Amino acid sequence: MRIASFYGDAFEGQFALRLKDSARAFEMECDLYQETKPGGLRERGRMRTKTLLRCLAEHPGEDVLFVEADAQLHRRPDILLDEKDFEIGIYYDTGTLAISGPVFVRNSPRVVPLIREWRALNHAFPENSELENLSQVLSRPGFGLEIRRFPVTYAWVERVHRASHPQARPVIYHYQTNGHRTRRIGIPQ
Repeated sequence: MRIASFYGDAFEGQFALRLKDSARAFEMECDLYQETKPGGLRERGRMRTKTLLRCLAEHPGEDVLFVEADAQLHRRPDILLDEKDFEIGIYYDTGTLAISGPVFVRNSPRVVPLIREWRALNHAFPENSELENLSQVLSRPGFGLEIRRFPVTYAWVERVHRASHPQARPVIYHYQTNGHRTRRIGIPQ
Protein backbone atom coordinates (compact mmCIF):
# COMPACT_ATOMS: atom_id res chain seq x y z
CA MET A 1 0.00 0.00 0.00
CA ARG A 2 1.14 3.52 -0.81
CA ILE A 3 0.11 6.78 0.75
CA ALA A 4 -0.52 9.73 -1.56
CA SER A 5 -1.03 13.42 -0.92
CA PHE A 6 -0.51 16.79 -2.53
CA TYR A 7 0.62 20.18 -1.30
CA GLY A 8 0.73 23.68 -2.73
CA ASP A 9 3.27 25.95 -1.10
CA ALA A 10 6.38 25.46 1.02
CA PHE A 11 4.38 25.77 4.25
CA GLU A 12 2.13 22.87 3.27
CA GLY A 13 5.21 21.07 1.99
CA GLN A 14 6.60 21.00 5.52
CA PHE A 15 3.46 19.20 6.71
CA ALA A 16 3.74 16.84 3.74
CA LEU A 17 7.30 15.95 4.73
CA ARG A 18 6.07 15.08 8.22
CA LEU A 19 3.44 12.85 6.64
CA LYS A 20 6.14 11.13 4.60
CA ASP A 21 8.30 10.64 7.71
CA SER A 22 5.37 9.15 9.62
CA ALA A 23 4.71 6.72 6.74
CA ARG A 24 8.37 5.66 6.72
CA ALA A 25 8.14 4.91 10.44
CA PHE A 26 5.67 2.16 9.46
CA GLU A 27 7.69 1.09 6.41
CA MET A 28 5.20 2.50 3.89
CA GLU A 29 5.90 4.51 0.78
CA CYS A 30 4.43 7.99 0.48
CA ASP A 31 4.11 9.90 -2.79
CA LEU A 32 3.83 13.67 -2.46
CA TYR A 33 2.72 15.71 -5.45
CA GLN A 34 3.29 19.44 -5.59
CA GLU A 35 0.32 21.17 -7.16
CA THR A 36 0.77 24.88 -7.80
CA LYS A 37 -2.11 25.13 -10.23
CA PRO A 38 -3.97 28.45 -10.11
CA GLY A 39 -7.65 28.30 -9.38
CA GLY A 40 -7.94 28.95 -5.71
CA LEU A 41 -9.70 26.84 -3.11
CA ARG A 42 -12.26 25.42 -5.53
CA GLU A 43 -9.59 23.85 -7.74
CA ARG A 44 -7.63 22.64 -4.70
CA GLY A 45 -10.80 20.91 -3.58
CA ARG A 46 -10.67 18.78 -6.75
CA MET A 47 -7.18 17.42 -6.28
CA ARG A 48 -8.02 14.14 -4.50
CA THR A 49 -9.20 12.46 -7.68
CA LYS A 50 -6.25 13.76 -9.68
CA THR A 51 -3.80 12.56 -7.02
CA LEU A 52 -5.45 9.14 -6.69
CA LEU A 53 -5.56 8.52 -10.45
CA ARG A 54 -1.97 9.65 -10.86
CA CYS A 55 -0.67 7.45 -8.05
CA LEU A 56 -2.66 4.40 -9.24
CA ALA A 57 -1.27 4.84 -12.76
CA GLU A 58 2.32 5.28 -11.55
CA HIS A 59 2.17 2.22 -9.27
CA PRO A 60 0.13 -0.54 -10.93
CA GLY A 61 -0.92 -3.23 -8.51
CA GLU A 62 -0.42 -1.10 -5.40
CA ASP A 63 -3.36 0.09 -3.33
CA VAL A 64 -3.46 3.78 -2.41
CA LEU A 65 -4.50 5.70 0.69
CA PHE A 66 -5.07 9.39 0.05
CA VAL A 67 -4.63 11.61 3.09
CA GLU A 68 -4.30 15.35 3.39
CA ALA A 69 -0.74 16.64 3.63
CA ASP A 70 -1.33 17.81 7.20
CA ALA A 71 -2.10 14.28 8.43
CA GLN A 72 0.28 11.89 10.16
CA LEU A 73 0.21 8.20 10.93
CA HIS A 74 0.61 7.46 14.63
CA ARG A 75 -0.17 3.75 14.58
CA ARG A 76 0.04 1.01 11.99
CA PRO A 77 -3.14 1.09 9.83
CA ASP A 78 -3.99 -2.57 10.44
CA ILE A 79 -7.32 -2.45 8.62
CA LEU A 80 -5.62 -1.32 5.42
CA LEU A 81 -2.65 -3.65 5.62
CA ASP A 82 -4.26 -6.81 6.97
CA GLU A 83 -7.84 -6.89 5.67
CA LYS A 84 -8.49 -7.44 1.97
CA ASP A 85 -12.28 -7.86 1.83
CA PHE A 86 -13.10 -4.32 0.63
CA GLU A 87 -12.20 -2.10 -2.31
CA ILE A 88 -12.98 1.39 -1.01
CA GLY A 89 -12.33 2.66 2.50
CA ILE A 90 -13.73 5.91 3.88
CA TYR A 91 -14.76 7.47 7.17
CA TYR A 92 -18.20 9.00 7.48
CA ASP A 93 -20.00 10.44 10.44
CA THR A 94 -22.89 8.18 11.42
CA GLY A 95 -25.12 11.14 12.28
CA THR A 96 -24.64 13.26 9.18
CA LEU A 97 -23.23 10.63 6.79
CA ALA A 98 -20.67 13.27 5.75
CA ILE A 99 -17.42 11.78 4.46
CA SER A 100 -14.18 13.13 5.89
CA GLY A 101 -10.59 12.10 6.33
CA PRO A 102 -8.70 9.59 4.23
CA VAL A 103 -9.86 7.75 1.10
CA PHE A 104 -8.50 4.27 0.42
CA VAL A 105 -8.78 2.55 -2.96
CA ARG A 106 -7.65 -0.82 -4.22
CA ASN A 107 -5.71 -0.58 -7.45
CA SER A 108 -8.10 -2.53 -9.64
CA PRO A 109 -9.93 -2.04 -12.94
CA ARG A 110 -13.21 -1.99 -10.97
CA VAL A 111 -12.19 1.00 -8.84
CA VAL A 112 -10.76 3.32 -11.51
CA PRO A 113 -14.17 3.92 -13.22
CA LEU A 114 -15.59 5.01 -9.86
CA ILE A 115 -12.78 7.55 -9.40
CA ARG A 116 -13.32 8.84 -12.95
CA GLU A 117 -17.05 9.24 -12.32
CA TRP A 118 -16.23 11.04 -9.06
CA ARG A 119 -13.91 13.37 -10.98
CA ALA A 120 -16.58 14.04 -13.63
CA LEU A 121 -19.09 14.86 -10.89
CA ASN A 122 -16.57 17.29 -9.36
CA HIS A 123 -16.45 19.17 -12.66
CA ALA A 124 -20.21 18.99 -13.24
CA PHE A 125 -21.09 20.20 -9.72
CA PRO A 126 -18.25 22.47 -8.57
CA GLU A 127 -20.48 24.01 -5.91
CA ASN A 128 -20.32 20.70 -3.99
CA SER A 129 -17.24 19.71 -2.05
CA GLU A 130 -15.20 16.89 -3.49
CA LEU A 131 -16.23 14.60 -0.64
CA GLU A 132 -19.93 15.43 -1.15
CA ASN A 133 -19.52 14.35 -4.75
CA LEU A 134 -17.81 11.14 -3.65
CA SER A 135 -20.77 10.43 -1.39
CA GLN A 136 -23.08 10.83 -4.39
CA VAL A 137 -21.03 8.42 -6.49
CA LEU A 138 -20.85 5.82 -3.73
CA SER A 139 -24.61 5.93 -3.21
CA ARG A 140 -25.30 5.04 -6.85
CA PRO A 141 -25.84 1.41 -7.79
CA GLY A 142 -23.76 -0.16 -10.50
CA PHE A 143 -20.19 -0.41 -9.27
CA GLY A 144 -20.72 -3.40 -6.99
CA LEU A 145 -17.74 -2.50 -4.83
CA GLU A 146 -17.29 -3.40 -1.18
CA ILE A 147 -17.02 -0.20 0.87
CA ARG A 148 -15.47 -0.21 4.34
CA ARG A 149 -16.30 2.45 6.90
CA PHE A 150 -13.16 3.33 8.81
CA PRO A 151 -13.38 3.85 12.55
CA VAL A 152 -13.05 7.42 13.75
CA THR A 153 -9.43 6.70 14.66
CA TYR A 154 -8.57 6.88 10.94
CA ALA A 155 -9.97 10.42 10.61
CA TRP A 156 -8.96 11.73 14.02
CA VAL A 157 -9.12 15.42 14.86
CA GLU A 158 -8.13 15.74 18.50
CA ARG A 159 -10.23 18.80 19.37
CA VAL A 160 -13.32 17.27 17.72
CA HIS A 161 -13.17 13.62 18.71
CA ARG A 162 -11.44 13.27 22.10
CA ALA A 163 -14.43 14.26 24.23
CA SER A 164 -16.62 11.60 22.57
CA HIS A 165 -13.92 8.94 22.46
CA PRO A 166 -11.69 9.46 25.53
CA GLN A 167 -9.99 6.03 25.32
CA ALA A 168 -9.36 6.03 21.56
CA ARG A 169 -5.90 5.37 20.18
CA PRO A 170 -5.87 7.29 16.87
CA VAL A 171 -4.23 5.81 13.79
CA ILE A 172 -4.24 8.88 11.54
CA TYR A 173 -4.21 12.37 13.04
CA HIS A 174 -5.46 15.29 10.97
CA TYR A 175 -4.00 18.57 12.15
CA GLN A 176 -5.50 21.18 9.84
CA THR A 177 -9.24 21.20 9.55
CA ASN A 178 -11.32 24.12 8.35
CA GLY A 179 -8.30 26.40 8.58
CA HIS A 180 -7.56 25.57 12.23
CA ARG A 181 -4.31 23.96 13.24
CA THR A 182 -3.61 22.10 16.40
CA ARG A 183 -0.39 22.74 18.28
CA ARG A 184 0.29 19.04 18.88
CA ILE A 185 2.40 17.74 16.04
CA GLY A 186 4.64 14.78 16.55
CA ILE A 187 6.07 11.87 14.66
CA PRO A 188 5.83 8.41 16.19
CA GLN A 189 9.14 6.92 17.23
